[in-house]
Amino acid sequence: MAEAEKQVIQGEDIILIIDNQPTLHATTHSLKVDLELKDLRTKDTNGKEKCAGDISWSVDGDGLVVIDPNLADSHTAEDVLAFVLAKKKVTAVLRSPLKGLTKTYKGEAYITSFSLSTPAGDNATYSYSLTGSGDLKAENPN
Repeated sequence: MAEAEKQVIQGEDIILIIDNQPTLHATTHSLKVDLELKDLRTKDTNGKEKCAGDISWSVDGDGLVVIDPNLADSHTAEDVLAFVLAKKKVTAVLRSPLKGLTKTYKGEAYITSFSLSTPAGDNATYSYSLTGSGDLKAENPN
């Protein structure tokens, strides 16, 4: 029986899609999931016990500011800023087209921060953060 070959996943193999479109010229995405632990303390225990509480999640991203009319099916930096200004809830999806990455992660979120960096003599970049509103669901892709 042949042994499966391992594969190191590259960052560009996982993309973030906001409202059915990727962000244009993204350079990084970070998914963070936190489980809140609640203290359980009674008069007859020594020390604190813990129980699971709520789960919160967020996504941070960065990208290059690029004007590219050939990529009309992607969100520009201005689109991302417009979501913040409109206080719009978006659908966020982290997925990969690679075989072997079996889950797609999807949830509703707000883009809660946006920053634009324009250093002299260097590329203009933007950063943003999404904060989940509700569950982050692991789904099997179609």
